[in-house]
Amino acid sequence: MEGILGVLLVCLAGFTKAVMDKLQFHWHKSIFALNPGKYTPLFWDPSVSWANKYKPGTNYKEEKFKFSTTLLVFLTDAWHFFQMCTTFLLFVGILMIGYGADSLFSLIFVGVIARVVYGVTFELFFKKWLGS
Repeated sequence: MEGILGVLLVCLAGFTKAVMDKLQFHWHKSIFALNPGKYTPLFWDPSVSWANKYKPGTNYKEEKFKFSTTLLVFLTDAWHFFQMCTTFLLFVGILMIGYGADSLFSLIFVGVIARVVYGVTFELFFKKWLGS
């Protein structure tokens, strides 16, 4: 059971990675840019949201709040939030896959399946559902 849940978490990591890459490389033609009322560019558009880490008027030298450029950076913009989600989901998913495996062969098999699921999920969301 842990292995299946782990694969699902890895699948979610594929989705969150697709969001990151769509924001970073195709912002202007993504569903996020096409719906500014729903996805505020000041949080979602990486070309401007990166500045949310810093206090305004400090030439990007002073943190907006304690740890806004390090430990709590995921609170400042969408790209960093989804980066945190991707990393967390991958670590927990891999741990769960490993915990549920009863042999090295099953661990490798489930790991390969998880990687395929991650890749397919990424491709579906990146190319199909998050905008062209």
